[in-house]
Amino acid sequence: MKKLLFSSLIALSLLPATIAAPALEDLFPAETVFLAAFPDYAAAERDFDSGVMGRLWNSTEMRSFREKLEKGFEDNLLGNIEERFGIEIDAFEEIANGPVAFAIVQGKTPGEQPAFLLLIDAGKKTFTLGRTISRLERDWKRKGRKVGRTTLGSKKFTTLIGASGKEVLHLGREKGLFFAGTDTGILEEVLERYSGKGTGSLSTNPIFASDKAMVLEGADAYVWADFSQVLPQLISSAPDGTDLGLNIQDILNSLGLDGFKSMAAAFQEQKYGASFDIFIGLPEEKRTGFLGLLEMKRIDSAPNEFVSADAQLFQRWRIDIAATWSNLEKLLNDTAPDIGSMVEFTVNLLGKDKDQNFDFKKSFFNNLGDDIILYQLEADMKNQEAGGLNSLLGLVSTPNPDELIKAIGAIPGILPPPLNEATMLPRRLGEHSVYSFDFVLDSGAGDDLKTGILFGAKDGYLVWSTNPNLLQLHLDGSPTRALSSRAGLFKAAEQVGGLKSGFFGYLDGPSSIQHVVSWIRETGILDVVYSAIVMDDIGEADPGGWLDFSLLPSDEKIGKFFDFAVFGLEREPQGITLKYFSPTPTSKKPR
Repeated sequence: MKKLLFSSLIALSLLPATIAAPALEDLFPAETVFLAAFPDYAAAERDFDSGVMGRLWNSTEMRSFREKLEKGFEDNLLGNIEERFGIEIDAFEEIANGPVAFAIVQGKTPGEQPAFLLLIDAGKKTFTLGRTISRLERDWKRKGRKVGRTTLGSKKFTTLIGASGKEVLHLGREKGLFFAGTDTGILEEVLERYSGKGTGSLSTNPIFASDKAMVLEGADAYVWADFSQVLPQLISSAPDGTDLGLNIQDILNSLGLDGFKSMAAAFQEQKYGASFDIFIGLPEEKRTGFLGLLEMKRIDSAPNEFVSADAQLFQRWRIDIAATWSNLEKLLNDTAPDIGSMVEFTVNLLGKDKDQNFDFKKSFFNNLGDDIILYQLEADMKNQEAGGLNSLLGLVSTPNPDELIKAIGAIPGILPPPLNEATMLPRRLGEHSVYSFDFVLDSGAGDDLKTGILFGAKDGYLVWSTNPNLLQLHLDGSPTRALSSRAGLFKAAEQVGGLKSGFFGYLDGPSSIQHVVSWIRETGILDVVYSAIVMDDIGEADPGGWLDFSLLPSDEKIGKFFDFAVFGLEREPQGITLKYFSPTPTSKKPR
């Protein structure tokens, strides 16, 4: 049904019966560079409908939002595709019973265009599959489209011929398996492998085999891309940069881009929750240059005791900031010495306008620890006498907060007017001594916008916020109930790499939806996806017209479907995985 295909498209672009042999990787060619797949479509549909995401999507509370979005998608995209190609998408979706996959296959010779390949396993619905293909061919002919026959092995395939007389698409079946593709040679090889005679399958690609074991195994749906066949060509074809005095290829290699092997995203509905993983295939020995800047430590990244259970958001990184800066300086000096010298000169100027003996790097980097924390309280905090200011609080560990604040106060000295006039000034906040960093911005409407950041210190951390109420609340003392005491939090953390990985995050249920909504709005990701899949003559439409966020249910209603979500990082020799997990609410868990 459209709801599963559509919901999976959204989940995989922003921000899941046993497979009959042969498996997908035994059918698709080793030259596959992109694969989007449901390893078992029927099982994925069942898992989705009964899981965390499916229950929310199909709920009464989401009906208005869902129906408007689905109607817009069907009318503006699927309907136009069906009209143009005469393909009844519903008919093919209804026969999907086993694996369903779409692939892009790299040409075997330089300059050869990539080929497209679609596979749908109809299982026992072989008769229905044959009837669907026959009806499709009749519809094409009735609409005046040219249709021919192509023999692949011993099988007759239907061929759609374009207006220029060029063969556009070949489709046919072998038993219950439907094939469609643009390259007859690749289709013949797939048929041979299906009969058990062919070689050169995707399963022989060591990168795919490794990634499947790492992140794809057991997924309800996944997307996988092989960069190892593409990036070397892109890097070798990069301009030499002679006019700029740079060697572009050397810079790209030193940044570590030549180390990228693959990327994958996998969704799975498990018995006790939904998981979504994004994997970057970057071997440990290749994490150099820009990709090796962050000196993240594998130490405690659990929520601190001062973080309230009312927090909407919590994130904690254990990064050696001083070492990260040293890595950046070395990278710049190795790849672009002129830029490196300019950065070093500029940094050394900081604070000199007021004190010629001031050493910014010593005051700043020597006083930064390895612990960075962000957390956000309930939405109503935004409405408390803070003038609508942000309710985000940031902390960084430091052995000397006063010296660190002094260094921060020197930063405006190198900024353009009027930012260079900002001054760090002491002030009182309740019973606490803090510093206020006020500055003026151009609002774009002709009026100056005054804003600022407040800094304080507590228990070995420099603390900052644009919200004085929130900062005072933190400085006053610990909450009555800490986030770390939330039931199920530590068990859920095990699904995303645990609390010793050096990176951990938390979102409460309603906030997880609101953050996705904000991300969609700010990035315009749906516009990007839509423009990528819509052809010029299918028609133009604004997906924002279908995506009416005002129809989303209230936070209270969303909270019935989501307790909370956690995210973390796993680093293995083969690559890095960003992991997200949302446990099933206790009242909704299967018995």
